[in-house]
Amino acid sequence: MASYFYTSFMPTLLCALFVIQPLEFSHSKTLTNVSCIGIEREALLKFKQDLNDPSRRLESWTGAGCCEWEGVECNEKTGHVSKLDLHNRCDDPESCSLRGKIHPALNELKYLKYLDLSGNNFKTHKTQKFLMSLHKLEYLNLSFAGHGHISNHLSNLSNLRYLDLSGWMSSLRTENLRWLLTFSNLKYLDLSYVHFLNPKEWLSPIKMLSSLEFLKLAGCFLEDASTSRPINFTSLKFLDLSQNSMNSFSPPWFQNLRKLEHLDLSNNNLQGIFPIVILRNSWLEFLDISSNRMEGELLKNSSIFCNLQVLRLSSNKFSGRIFNTKDGALNCGRSNLKTIDICNNNFSGHLPNQFENFKDLKFLDLSRNSISGPIPHTMGRLLSLRILNLSFNKLSGNIPESIGQIFNLEVMDISNNQLDGIVSQLHFANLTNLIVLNIYSNMLVINVSASWVPPFQIRQIVMSSCKVGLEFPNWLWTQKNVSVLGMSNASILDEVPHWLSDVLSNVDQVDLSSNMLRGNISRIIGKKMPRLTHVSLSGNNLSGEIPNSLCLSDELSFLDLSKNQLSGRLPQCWRKSQAFLEWISLGDNKLDGQIPGSLCHLEQLKVLGLHENGLKGVLPKCLLKLDLVILDLSDNQFTGRIPFFGSPLSLEIIDLGRNHFTGIPHCFNNFSRMWANSSLYFRSMGGFPMIVDMKGAGREFTATLPYLFSIDLSSNALDGQIPEGLMRLARLCNLNLSQNKLVGKIPSDIGNLKDLESLDLSNNKLSGEIPPSISNLDFLSHLNLSYNNLSGPIPLGKQLSTLDDQSIYCGNVGLCGPPLLKFCPGDELNQMGRRDDHNSIKDESNESDSVIGWIYSGLGQGFAVAFVGFCGILLFKQSWRISYFEVVDRVIEKLSIAKMIVVLWFKRAFQFQRRK
Repeated sequence: MASYFYTSFMPTLLCALFVIQPLEFSHSKTLTNVSCIGIEREALLKFKQDLNDPSRRLESWTGAGCCEWEGVECNEKTGHVSKLDLHNRCDDPESCSLRGKIHPALNELKYLKYLDLSGNNFKTHKTQKFLMSLHKLEYLNLSFAGHGHISNHLSNLSNLRYLDLSGWMSSLRTENLRWLLTFSNLKYLDLSYVHFLNPKEWLSPIKMLSSLEFLKLAGCFLEDASTSRPINFTSLKFLDLSQNSMNSFSPPWFQNLRKLEHLDLSNNNLQGIFPIVILRNSWLEFLDISSNRMEGELLKNSSIFCNLQVLRLSSNKFSGRIFNTKDGALNCGRSNLKTIDICNNNFSGHLPNQFENFKDLKFLDLSRNSISGPIPHTMGRLLSLRILNLSFNKLSGNIPESIGQIFNLEVMDISNNQLDGIVSQLHFANLTNLIVLNIYSNMLVINVSASWVPPFQIRQIVMSSCKVGLEFPNWLWTQKNVSVLGMSNASILDEVPHWLSDVLSNVDQVDLSSNMLRGNISRIIGKKMPRLTHVSLSGNNLSGEIPNSLCLSDELSFLDLSKNQLSGRLPQCWRKSQAFLEWISLGDNKLDGQIPGSLCHLEQLKVLGLHENGLKGVLPKCLLKLDLVILDLSDNQFTGRIPFFGSPLSLEIIDLGRNHFTGIPHCFNNFSRMWANSSLYFRSMGGFPMIVDMKGAGREFTATLPYLFSIDLSSNALDGQIPEGLMRLARLCNLNLSQNKLVGKIPSDIGNLKDLESLDLSNNKLSGEIPPSISNLDFLSHLNLSYNNLSGPIPLGKQLSTLDDQSIYCGNVGLCGPPLLKFCPGDELNQMGRRDDHNSIKDESNESDSVIGWIYSGLGQGFAVAFVGFCGILLFKQSWRISYFEVVDRVIEKLSIAKMIVVLWFKRAFQFQRRK
């Protein structure tokens, strides 16, 4: 992490020092043993009297010798105050910054050349007004010193060479930059996070500053500046336009930066192919174009990066092969690169073998690409490397033991690849500085001796889904600074060691889920853990009661102790101060007792899972006043009526099935997240799995859980009618009200539940007909209406016609129609008539059907041709004529008089032709 800060800050610092050095030299000859000029001393005292100085920085401002006061320097020849440096050096600016207003007497310091009031809290626009007479001022730093508008009075300071007005986001505003036009000698300009009210007209004034060497306009809401002429920025060495709204590389002035050493265009909206001409600048050492939408195979010829020290291309759409010697990469002999960050792109290919050329490399992040193949053994020669991140790629093969020689390595993340093989002690032999180790989601086997003592003191170690071994890793006992421990699904089958709670005393996150750990949970969480934020111990064999110490963890946000053998009651000690706690999953244990009312203190609680325990009693009414998203109390022994659901509610999944609840709430219309016009989604944390009884079976949801809307109140003693409010929940995917005592009819507008995939109303006392609107459920793939008192015809059409299993409707004596074999009244007579006709013409049916088929085929555009052809066939083929007229005779008996006349006319015409 230190190297990241170093590579980010040092170029800025070096450039600033380059600009400042002449200024500092001009002020270095100062007096410290003479009294300053009286009028200037009085001006400083007036300046002091209007300030609030909580850190007492101005205590030395007493006596006649003001040139000896803190922050004050005088010219050795004239005695005039030439430098005033009161910048805030405190780590906590709020507690020790100077506050108040700037006294107009400051204008008496007419020989002042250097003024730094940065990091304090003034009204900036008034401060600028009081500086208008300081014509000799060369250095002015008011960064993070207040808020307001930038005053045009600054244009009076025409001798300025250094100007820094940067600050917090939008703390300063400016209508335009015309006040810059008088600064012909300006070399350093930083207006970062100043809100430009006219973001398109920023380039014209700045391009007049021909002496400018340092320009920083980060976070100024800048847009593309239109200009057709190249800009004369031949002196510019440092350019930062990051965090703006630029979307094009088209401005010609990018092509005229011949001395540019530092270019930062990150966090814009830049698109298209990156112009290689910028990289051909032999002076360029720093390039950051991360977090844009740039494309192309930028790394195809890496010789253009030979002079770079920092290369950041992360979060773009770059593609092509990673550094590859076949394409001319690394042909500069030795690379000067110290930072390479190209994560989150589409780079592919194998890693190069020539890592010995990167002697100075300290930060390497190639994560979230499509890089494949092995990790080269030459990577162990990167002896300066501190940060290594190869995660989320397609790397395969073994981890080379040479990595254990990178003694400066602090962070190693090779997680989410396809690596296999054994990881031994040799892989960590000289990693004395290692503090972060992420190797999870690979096929690695950890094989170290029980007596091994690592050479490092780890802070974060995540090796989930690796085979750690049957025994709990004993080497963890030696680690004193663990803040993150992740060993889920690590094949551990062991007793929890007695020393583990001491190792985890200051832990932030612990995940030991999906192992077979035995023993009392107090060996993991046995004492107050003040920094604890995330606990996942599910899927083990832990016993004992849930520790009350969890109530003392005010930072806790995620708690999953499900699928264990925990017993006893739920903690009674939850507190309002646990303001971050959003997720509690304690299901599939042996807990008993009632839900404590103290749970209602957790106002941010989103998920509560207490399923499959022995909990009983009535639900606290306050529980459903929480802004819950998932509530799973299924498979317990709760009794009483379900409390009234407040309005509006964020519930997306509610499962109260398999309890002893009575009644049924009539306020489901308050579930606002399930309304058709709702766009709110809850994002699950940590891939939390949840079993939902849906489509006739328990189904586990993880990644798709945020998109599931489900209500399960099955297997209770609910009575009354199905609430009409349920029909408003158009986003509901699963509705299970089976095995209750519900009466009345199925709501007629059940077809409003457009997203419904599974509907189970079986084993109730519902009556009446099945509403025809049920055929509007286009996504319905599971339906169970069995064992009710339903009657009438089963609706047909659309998706419902695909559900042809008779068991869906069994136990409803009054139902009829397909897919049941029972005909509905009226349909049975029609079917019998069709059967009689079928028997009487059994021998003739095929030929008759053929004749009628010819008739229908003649309809439409070819009717005339088909009709003439048909008549010709009847005239010349006797067997067809006989069959045809016999069929016509039967049809005449069932047709209306009008149709009979037409048919008889045709018959007589053919008979006439036959006699003829």
